[in-house]
Amino acid sequence: IKHNMKKTLLGVAALAACMMSCKSSKQAVVVDLSGEWNIVAVDGQKVAAAEVPYIGLDMANKSLHGNAGCNRLLGSFELDSIHPGTIRFTQVGATRMMCPDMETETKVLAALNKVAGYGETTEGVVLTDAEGNTLLTLVKREAPVVSVNDLKGEWIISQIEGEEVGKTENVPFIALNTDEKRLHGNAGCNVINGGFEQDADQPSSLRFTQVISTMMACPDMETEGKILQALNKVRSFAKGQADGTMVLMDENGAEVMVLLQNVGEPLSK
Repeated sequence: IKHNMKKTLLGVAALAACMMSCKSSKQAVVVDLSGEWNIVAVDGQKVAAAEVPYIGLDMANKSLHGNAGCNRLLGSFELDSIHPGTIRFTQVGATRMMCPDMETETKVLAALNKVAGYGETTEGVVLTDAEGNTLLTLVKREAPVVSVNDLKGEWIISQIEGEEVGKTENVPFIALNTDEKRLHGNAGCNVINGGFEQDADQPSSLRFTQVISTMMACPDMETEGKILQALNKVRSFAKGQADGTMVLMDENGAEVMVLLQNVGEPLSK
């Protein structure tokens, strides 16, 4: 009897050890959260918005960027290295443009504020609340392949830092001469000129250099100042979600300017 009891106790101990090792090995699985993710479902309901919301996670800077379906998202996040699978978003903010459908955006923002964990799925990642309930279902966002040649032509500056560009003295725009790597345009009042460069082997990289402007004074110079500051922040570009748009982003992948392709009369004089 003692012999059998000893075997039983050893078996229970082995089972407990196995369960602990299985649990710890499961927790130790590292999910790569870096990059951009389309939000395909919120609280179990598929997203049916015209513009698919997405989030981008910069693991080095622990920063969040993206779009909630209408407005640009910015924020940060914290990971618990001791407890893998734990994440918390902090200081999440959005720009304040009004769109016809704000329902999806409202749900996305509410869900982000509840996120406490994450897990891997066969199709992507889920973000969960403190009880493990799925809040957001994410699928890797594949950025369209772009080259600097996609920026040929004139581009009207329609948004800066998530805000619509208001009325200015002149239509603000930029145009790139991809052969000479030159920039010209108008910041709303003054003519701007400069150059641009790209990082080797990174076709979506973009950095404006030696940007200068004329020095005329106009009644409203605020928008012009914002445009010039935004141009200095640009480090990359990507095709926008809407046709005929291009997005310029900063070093963290956050959107700083939205361009709309000019299909009307040329703005260059």
